[in-house]
Amino acid sequence: MISNSEKIRLLNKLLDKSKEVTIENSSDTNFQSWKNLVERTLIKIYGDQSTEYKHFSELRFFFNPIMWTSGSDFTADHLRVFREDFKILIKSIEGYIEELQEEQLSTPTQSNEIIKDNNFTKVFISHALLDADIVEEVIELLETIGLDSHQIFCTSFDGYGIGLGENFLNKIKDEITSESMVLFILTQNFYSSPVCLCEMGATWVLAKDHIPIVVPPLDYTDIKGVIPLTQGLKINDSLKLNLLKEKIEKEFKIKNTMSLSTWERRRDRILIRINELMN
Repeated sequence: MISNSEKIRLLNKLLDKSKEVTIENSSDTNFQSWKNLVERTLIKIYGDQSTEYKHFSELRFFFNPIMWTSGSDFTADHLRVFREDFKILIKSIEGYIEELQEEQLSTPTQSNEIIKDNNFTKVFISHALLDADIVEEVIELLETIGLDSHQIFCTSFDGYGIGLGENFLNKIKDEITSESMVLFILTQNFYSSPVCLCEMGATWVLAKDHIPIVVPPLDYTDIKGVIPLTQGLKINDSLKLNLLKEKIEKEFKIKNTMSLSTWERRRDRILIRINELMN
């Protein structure tokens, strides 16, 4: 569960980022980047079935100044719709912040603001771009366990990573938080990537938990002393993957867990593909 203070911080960030939208155009890169950030933030705070997210989804933001129709000019109407929807969204975010601030004032001092929740909201997969094929199978494992796509951050695949126009390093910094479980996909490619090493450094400072996943032919001895391996596993170790499943189910409070036999059958099909990729 996200604390009220964190919710307020995330919503205030949306207001700050809205100031970067200086072009009134629904196709503008800065606008699209901000809109995507709003969507992810509302899902993170309220969920994709919430009234807040529903209200956001109903906004149209339809305006492109170069559009025209023979015999008719709808530009003025489109601009009016864009401005109205933009204003509505800003006012809504300000309202959500006020509501959360009122909740804080009415909540006793001994609250969840002080007693930190141990639950996670997202898995961040730190990996080298050259290992995308293997990482795709890791995503398949996570979704088989029960995570939704919006709970997985991975820069190599559309829908899991960085939107068009977003700042690459800033986005990574935003995603590696105390509410992120970081999975390191450790290969020779990983250690050759400056971005991966940067993510590793940020994880030590910001993330609450990390799990090294070693991909053969790399072995534990190859990375001893570089990264703590107390919770590490080899990617093709079926028993350790069972433990990973249990950990994720517990930390993310996954309710609709599948039976062990169903999981092992699906896990083994993914492991066959992983072993083929490693070979």
